[in-house]
Amino acid sequence: MRKRVPVCITCDIDPTPEASAQEKRKAVKRSLDLFDQTGIKATFFWVAETAKDYSSVFNRIVKSGHEVGCHGLTHGQNEEYSSMSSGLQRDMLTKATSILKKSTGTDIVSFRGPRVKTSSITQKILVDLGYSSDSSVCSQRLDFISSNLINPGWIRAPRIPYHPNPESPYKRGDMNLLVVPVSALILPFVSGALYSFGLNWMKLFFDFLYRESLLTGKPVVYLFHPAEFAPKERVREEQYSVKVEGLALRRSPVIFEQNVRKRFELNRLLFEHMKSRTGVEFMTIRDFTENFIKG
Repeated sequence: MRKRVPVCITCDIDPTPEASAQEKRKAVKRSLDLFDQTGIKATFFWVAETAKDYSSVFNRIVKSGHEVGCHGLTHGQNEEYSSMSSGLQRDMLTKATSILKKSTGTDIVSFRGPRVKTSSITQKILVDLGYSSDSSVCSQRLDFISSNLINPGWIRAPRIPYHPNPESPYKRGDMNLLVVPVSALILPFVSGALYSFGLNWMKLFFDFLYRESLLTGKPVVYLFHPAEFAPKERVREEQYSVKVEGLALRRSPVIFEQNVRKRFELNRLLFEHMKSRTGVEFMTIRDFTENFIKG
């Protein structure tokens, strides 16, 4: 029997105030066109307060078989799920879930924290709100310039999706929630790496993750932002701290591709490479979670 390799393409829809709402909508539509061409079923992790700017695209997303998950309420500096109080987290997650459910007409069951952050408090609230998965862990990611800087929990977290421990989001347990980590091996399998190290390097990275999946059944989870395809028209007024944004070096023109058309083309070629591998099956986080739980 041919082995299946689940590949989850995930899109974080952040506020990105540097780009206009119109250009960001165009970027989402271009992403949807690309998914149609390549047969990808993707998961869009949406910041709830931006949903009003995208009402015209939600119907297409849902009808095309993609998933809308929650990416927090505001994605602001203070929405830090690794450190917020339980009361504040519950309030923000409840509001965000309600907004996205009304906007899409679907249940919201997959979560990724802003800046890929979570906690045991977060996960307990997610269970209470009916979520089935949390994709806010990057197992074995160790980079020194991201907003997480060095996260010891990521280093020790299981690589294969797991039910977390009530006392730690990075340990196996028996919670009624599945952690689906973003793929990483020291460096993360995300678009920022694609724009910094190039297409050939990312193809090799994918091929390693592909072979790992053949052995373990672990999904390959890729993260990008459609707004990366939208031209920036203004300078962001609010300046984020290093703790929130990470080091500016990671966005330096010296190492990071700035041309939005080239970024789109790099992603297209990477997706085509993924598609060419035997057994690859693109699926949403929701679908992977359901299949994983069924065994």
